[in-house]
Amino acid sequence: MKNPLVGLILAVIKNHPNGMSEFDILKELRDQLPEFKMLAEDANLLLFRQHFLIMNALYQLQSSLWQEDNLMLSICSTRIHLLRKNQVQLSEATTLSNSVDAKLAAYYLDWDEYEKTDIDEVSRLLNSFYKGISLNGDRDAALKTLEINDSNPSKTDIKQQYRKLAQQHHPDRGGDQDVFIDLRQAYEYLIF
Repeated sequence: MKNPLVGLILAVIKNHPNGMSEFDILKELRDQLPEFKMLAEDANLLLFRQHFLIMNALYQLQSSLWQEDNLMLSICSTRIHLLRKNQVQLSEATTLSNSVDAKLAAYYLDWDEYEKTDIDEVSRLLNSFYKGISLNGDRDAALKTLEINDSNPSKTDIKQQYRKLAQQHHPDRGGDQDVFIDLRQAYEYLIF
């Protein structure tokens, strides 16, 4: 199914030759299309649908531009931009089916994913994401890194200890950058 945003998104991208982020595209679409803000009443579902429609259009464009116009659309959340085939390095010119992005493209090109994703599914996806982030570490190791002996410290205690150690190990004060980064990672893990 042809996404009605394809032409508009292509025009937006062409007006930004140095590229732009997906968020910038989202803001422009919200400004140009009032109905783009009315895809759902729930804020999370609205954002999912807006994101899905943008990504679907981008992957449709990526495929058609490469085949028809000797252009490559580079898609990254922080920078989306057009390249001519002679600007594309060999590593970038892999076919979509062979790239790491193939699974993402397949997902966003499948309209069933858009239609079947409701408020409950968006909530489940967000919870899964946040749970994955919070489980990506070892609590005991984080406590040890911050030199906290209490197995159940308060957030205030964690913040105070982090600030104390961060001042000691900050690279701008002659501290070790790796130690400072480890402290920050431990802090982020424990405070979440």
